Amino acid sequence: MTNPLRSEVSARATLGRWLRTQTAAIAPAWIESVRARPPVRVQGTSVPAVAESTLQDIYDGLVIALQVARYDELEQAANALVAVHLPVGYSLGDLLGMLLLLKENLWLAITAAFPIEEAMTQLHGLDAVLFRLGTQVSLAFVTEREEAMRDELEQTKWRLEKLDRTKSDFISIAAHELKTPLTLIQGYADILNLELAKDPNERRRSALVGLASGTQRLSIIIQDMIAVSMIDNDVLTLSYQPTTLQQIVRMAVSDLEFSIPDRQLTLTIQDFPPNIPAFYADPQRLYQVLNHIIGNSVKYTPDGGTITISARMLGADAETGLDFVQVSIVDTGIGIALEDQERIFDKFYGVTEPLRHSSGRTKFKGGGPGLGLAVAKGIVDAHGGKIWADSPGYNEQHCPGSTFHFVLPIRKEPPAPPRGQQRLGLGKP
Repeated sequence: MTNPLRSEVSARATLGRWLRTQTAAIAPAWIESVRARPPVRVQGTSVPAVAESTLQDIYDGLVIALQVARYDELEQAANALVAVHLPVGYSLGDLLGMLLLLKENLWLAITAAFPIEEAMTQLHGLDAVLFRLGTQVSLAFVTEREEAMRDELEQTKWRLEKLDRTKSDFISIAAHELKTPLTLIQGYADILNLELAKDPNERRRSALVGLASGTQRLSIIIQDMIAVSMIDNDVLTLSYQPTTLQQIVRMAVSDLEFSIPDRQLTLTIQDFPPNIPAFYADPQRLYQVLNHIIGNSVKYTPDGGTITISARMLGADAETGLDFVQVSIVDTGIGIALEDQERIFDKFYGVTEPLRHSSGRTKFKGGGPGLGLAVAKGIVDAHGGKIWADSPGYNEQHCPGSTFHFVLPIRKEPPAPPRGQQRLGLGKP
C-alpha cells in the first residue's frame, strides 16, 4: 500500500525539480506581471519599483522548499521582501498580491505541463508551501511594523522630553530674568507711595495703587514659574517647621476675601476636628497650595456662590505608619469636565478658551498662566501627599461644582533631607 505522505513529498520534490528547469520561463514572467501591476496609491503619490532580486530569491527559495523540504531560504527571502519594500511604502496587501500573482503564474504553467490528475496533486503540495510563504511574509511585516512603530514612539518620546526640558529651561531663565527688574519696579513703587502718600491728586494715587497691584500679581506669577521650574528639575526643597493647618487656611481665606470684595462669594471654614495636631510641614508652601486651590475655586464660581473648606483625620498608612490629614475645598462653581480632571494639574493646561475668558486673577473665569494647580500638586507631592479633584462635570448654567482634595502626612518630626541636600546645606528647617 502506498504511503500518502511519502507520495506527497515525492510529488513536491518532482514539482521542485521541474520548476528549477523552468526558472528562466516562469520567474521572469511573474516578475513582469508584478511590475505591470504597481500598488494603487493616492493620486500624486508613488512608490519605487519592486526590487526584482527579492522576487527572484522568493522563487528560488520556493523551489528549494519543494525539492528538499528546507524552508530556511524561503523564510529569509520572505523577510527580505518585507525589509526592502515596507520602508518605501508597500503595504501587506501589496506584498501578498505579489504572491498571489506567483500562484497564478505557477498554476497556469503546471496545468499546461501536467495531466489534470497529476497537476491537481502538484497544486495541492504547492498550495501548502505558498501558504507557509504568505504566513511568513505576514509575520515579518507585522514584526517590522511593530519595530518601526516602537522606534517612532521612542523618537516621539525623546522629542517631547526635549521639548519639555526646553520649556522648563525657558521658564527658569525667564523667571529669573524677570525677577530682578520686577524687584526694582517694586522698590521704586514703594518709594513713590511713601513720597506721595498725602498727594491730593486722586489720579496719581490711583495710578500708584494700580502699579502696586500689577507688580504684586506679576510677582506671584514669577514665583509660580520658579516653583514649577524647581518641581520639574526635582530640586524643590521644603523648610519643615511645626505647622498648624487651620491657621494657614485662615490666612489664605483672609487674603482672598480681601481681594474679592465685589464678587459676593461666601468663603466658609468649617471647624476643624480637635484631633488634628500640629505637624511638621513647610507652612509657606502649604499657603501657596491653599491660595492656588481656593483661588481656582474663586475664578470658576459665579458671583454669589459659596466655597467651603473642611478637614478630617485619616487612618494611618500601612507602609509608612504615618497618620494623614485630608483637606477638602468644595465650591458651587461651573464644574470640571470629566476628561479634564486629570489634566488640570498639568502646567499651562487651561480649561477655559483663551479668547473667551476675562482677565484678572480673581474675576469669574479669569485668565492666568495655568501654573497654580501644577505648583499645588508639586508641593503636595513633595510633602509625600496626594491631590485630586472631583466634579460631576462642566455646566455653566447649572453649576454642578467641584471638590478639590489633598492629603498630607502628619509628621511628628522633620524628615531627613536627601544626601545631596545635606552636603549643600539644604533642607534644614
